[in-house]
Amino acid sequence: MKTTLKISIVLLLMISADIFATDYGYFITFTDKAGTPYSINKPEEFLSERAILRRRKQNIPVTATDLPVDPAYVNELRKLGITVKHTSKWMNGCIAFSTDAALMDTLEKYSFVKSVELTYKNTSSGKAKLEKERPGKKSSINDNPYGSAFNQINTVNGIALHEKGYMGEGMVIAIIDAGFYGVDYLDAFNHLWDNDQILGTKDFVDPNSNIFLEHSHGMNVLSIIGGEIDGSFMGTAPEASFWLLRSEDVHSEYPIEADYWICAAEFADSAGVDVINTSLGYSQFDDSDMNYSYSQLDGNSIRISKAADIAAATGMIVVVSTGNEGSKTWHYITAPADAKGVITVGAMTSDSIKAPFSSFGPTADGRIKPDVTAMGVSNAIQFTSGSIGTGSGTSFSAPVITGLMACLWQSMSDMTASGVKDMMIESCNYYTNPDNSMGYGIPNFKTAYNTSARSHVKIDNDKWNVYPNPFVNQLILSTKENLTVDKVEVSLYDIMGRIQYKESITASPRIYVDIPEYLTGGMYILHIREGDVVYQYKLMKNP
Repeated sequence: MKTTLKISIVLLLMISADIFATDYGYFITFTDKAGTPYSINKPEEFLSERAILRRRKQNIPVTATDLPVDPAYVNELRKLGITVKHTSKWMNGCIAFSTDAALMDTLEKYSFVKSVELTYKNTSSGKAKLEKERPGKKSSINDNPYGSAFNQINTVNGIALHEKGYMGEGMVIAIIDAGFYGVDYLDAFNHLWDNDQILGTKDFVDPNSNIFLEHSHGMNVLSIIGGEIDGSFMGTAPEASFWLLRSEDVHSEYPIEADYWICAAEFADSAGVDVINTSLGYSQFDDSDMNYSYSQLDGNSIRISKAADIAAATGMIVVVSTGNEGSKTWHYITAPADAKGVITVGAMTSDSIKAPFSSFGPTADGRIKPDVTAMGVSNAIQFTSGSIGTGSGTSFSAPVITGLMACLWQSMSDMTASGVKDMMIESCNYYTNPDNSMGYGIPNFKTAYNTSARSHVKIDNDKWNVYPNPFVNQLILSTKENLTVDKVEVSLYDIMGRIQYKESITASPRIYVDIPEYLTGGMYILHIREGDVVYQYKLMKNP
């Protein structure tokens, strides 16, 4: 049944073959990438062809952030007796282990080391902080192909996408989780193996493990997205292809697991993944001195949240569980749910009532979170026993959205990731009046699809002149053939897909757009909408 894993790519991550029996783990940040042998002009040396194509389609440049770290710095650490397990290009650092605490305390004296953070102690608590399977039962719904998974898809009108033939074919999804026990033999995944839809696996916690003998949580998540059993169960994107990546160690809770997640997200980017699902979140740890504070949940203070934003900026859709802290002392979202560019998903019942456990927003800097809400109470999932049962948690509402976002993007393949995200958000029932309980509300994927079917985005087309580029305080738009246009809608998005300016303008052959003074320098995407057609341009703003 299982086929040979079929994709081989150049890895960005430098992985040691050592067995890590040392007591302390660290994240070491380097000062620069001055000696890296890689160049942004040769991205094929560190990104797959599919990753490069994803960026080109969305006019997203390869930048210095994408370059692998300077290998000379890694070699210097190893000469000091430090074990380097993974490197992170986005964070310009590495995950390292050492028993020499005195050395690590003085490591910042080396000119290439910017900072050293303790992220792990070998004091395993054996605690698993993930949703557990509940006793299952066979589906009682026999008159449709979804079986007991019907409600979780129907509550967001996702079946409409399937009826149009969009079930994820051609889309690649990475699931970053705690393990995928049983995926190699359980019935819900037979079709994935038969059709070569499992592209590969990678374990960032233990590179020598069998990922199919680790925790079952990732398997449960995969079943919600890609599972299918004829006549009794169907996931949200059963025709998508998958990378299965392990970053979570359920036996303890330390910030090092968030750093493993960063490495997994970088791998997903390099492999050309379209959509990432992560049903993981971090706030409190086995060592309370390492805990995050609510004030850090501003999308920019916690390393995993910064990395999640970078992942979204590479043109991937990143879907994150909001967390299950709503009825606990913590109450709020967990990292990386605070990231600006991700889709943060809360949980509700099949009757569209918010689940009490679903974490609340806002972020520490006052942004609405969660972004959307989907069914996360008594969701149908594959069990290790072989039956289909139920599980609850935002871990299981996020994959509902993940699979349907892949299907929606499949239906509008010329759209950017941020454009597809906007279509989905704008379909939500609380879009005009969001709150920090259910965000913008419940998506309607039928509405999002119908909107996309009426709106075709043309990227870097020849109709409009847009100048100056770079710009400062004003943009001038004119049609190249000096045509008069009755009315246009002008929108400006930042690189994370957040709208920064929007105005409807009665047009003439030349349009002057005054840019708000608060916009900072950097890259922006301009949309010019004429009726049902949207023209898109990449621009730079000078400070």
